[in-house]
Amino acid sequence: MASVHPRENRNGEITSYQVKWRQPGPDGKPTWQTEKFDGDDEGLDAADLFKQAVDEAGQRWPPGWVKGQGYIDPAAEEPDDARYRFEVYALESVRNRTGVEEYYRDAIEKELRTYLLPTFAHCDVRSTEHFSKRTVQQWVNRMAETKVWRGSQHKFMSPKTLRNLHGLLSSILKEATQEEPPLRLRNPCELVTLPRIDDGGVEDDGSDEDMCFLEPHEVQAIVDALDRPEDKKLVRRKYATGLRWSELTALAKRQILRDPKDGKPKIRVTRAWKRRSKAKGGGYYLGTPKSKRSRRTIRLDEVTYQELLDDGLESLKAENLVHHNGKGERLPYSTVYDRWLVAVEKAHAAGALPLDKHPTLHDLRHSHAAALLSAGRSLTYVQRRLGHESITTTSDRYGHLLPEADDDAMETIVKTLGGPPAPSDSDVEEVPYELSERAAAGSARRVYVVHFGAHKEGFWDLDDAQAVSRQWELDKGEAALVEVWSADWWQRTVGGGLNGGLNKVRHQVPERLQVWHVGPALYSADGTEHVVCPDDHEPRASWVWEWEERFTEEPFVRRAEWRPSGETEAEAWGLSRSAVVAAYEQARADALRVCGLNPALKTGEPEGGRESIR
Repeated sequence: MASVHPRENRNGEITSYQVKWRQPGPDGKPTWQTEKFDGDDEGLDAADLFKQAVDEAGQRWPPGWVKGQGYIDPAAEEPDDARYRFEVYALESVRNRTGVEEYYRDAIEKELRTYLLPTFAHCDVRSTEHFSKRTVQQWVNRMAETKVWRGSQHKFMSPKTLRNLHGLLSSILKEATQEEPPLRLRNPCELVTLPRIDDGGVEDDGSDEDMCFLEPHEVQAIVDALDRPEDKKLVRRKYATGLRWSELTALAKRQILRDPKDGKPKIRVTRAWKRRSKAKGGGYYLGTPKSKRSRRTIRLDEVTYQELLDDGLESLKAENLVHHNGKGERLPYSTVYDRWLVAVEKAHAAGALPLDKHPTLHDLRHSHAAALLSAGRSLTYVQRRLGHESITTTSDRYGHLLPEADDDAMETIVKTLGGPPAPSDSDVEEVPYELSERAAAGSARRVYVVHFGAHKEGFWDLDDAQAVSRQWELDKGEAALVEVWSADWWQRTVGGGLNGGLNKVRHQVPERLQVWHVGPALYSADGTEHVVCPDDHEPRASWVWEWEERFTEEPFVRRAEWRPSGETEAEAWGLSRSAVVAAYEQARADALRVCGLNPALKTGEPEGGRESIR
């Protein structure tokens, strides 16, 4: 049975009345629920009426009641179908989601029960009264004033946590709009204003959720403060690789190697520690990394690689963990983190680490990214190295660290104030492009031309040209010179098209896709097959820009083609690995079928080009 309890202040004055009851849960375990009313006579009457409504509803929230607001629709009645009750619909939504690990699913359900169901459990997902911009905004505002435990401290819910909860609610209501037929016409969460991530300010104790970027000498100061040699090496390797803790501690010997193709040490990130749900017994197991792009191969510096060799890497068996608990088993995060915190305090005391910096082990990953960007590496490179699924994630987290951003901003401000151009690093170091005499006319419209061997692309924006040049070098291992031309010279040199070729000048960075390629296989007139490299029969992925021959948005493209030399060539490429492999086999069959019909074989002389086989 529900009960009414007066709440008093220190002076013994009643400030409010609270209704308490134990609500049965879907799993049979009851949970305490409360609702608060004013401390006057009207509040007491309202509390008594609410208590009766709870009892009548079987110790559940009365239909149509929203916590803290009352009946949104005074005439609200029990939904015709219990499956549309938010509690039932939301739990089913979470449990039916695909591609979600069991432990993460349990965590979502816990947040749902803790923060959403107390307010919306008995609301109807179809109701525009129960779920509207107003009701969701009020819930958001109330959550922003809610205190949660973070470690041993009781703090207001962070904007980031609130955004995650709002995203959970939004995903459930969005699902309702996509039912057939739709249960709702729109998702009210899309109309709600959320607190900015940085609205919470920065806590004096450094325990806020902001990233902490460490300078190399600060990382070394913490390393020096660690007592155990194995901790020192682990921290250095985390900073050197930027791997997640679950990835670093899952590394086996077979994942660390010197690439036979280029002789450079590399790490193949193919697995990570995962947490089992309680329903499956809990604990940890080795599974795939966080996302598709997290499965990656990254370069390892020679110093770290040699340190691994010195530690006996070669003596390990292929499946042996490189970092473990001393028994060859998973190394718990908490085991090292406790010693890390002690080392951070020692570095503070020694004056080697600023007192306002309170880094976690994960901040070594952020610091790794910062070091790459400060050295001029592109966001795309950092994205691929860290294994972010989206470049947006990389940009949102680290875009403000790009060194040229401050230089460009300062130059703009100085120009606005009427001063001389602001000096930047590019004024004293070699610039990554050459200013040609053809662009010497200061007021002439400029085109920034990137040379990829014999091919060239023009850009109106220097930043775009430089970004493409840097990315090309990372993708291909070849330098791409950036040169400044006048628009007039571009028209005379390139020509063609609209406006004398100016339509060919790009306004943005061109598209770039990861394309799978197999082949080519070459066939003589008698059907003998050979390949230039033994690996040509294996599918391989590479980044292809939109001006390159193999750029495509199709799952596969296959080609069987006569060559002037008398051979017939077969190859395939596209976005789908499996489709490309199948297309390659078909292309080989096509080439084998017609290799004896090559026109060049009739004359014995090359005809000066290739001829596709239709």
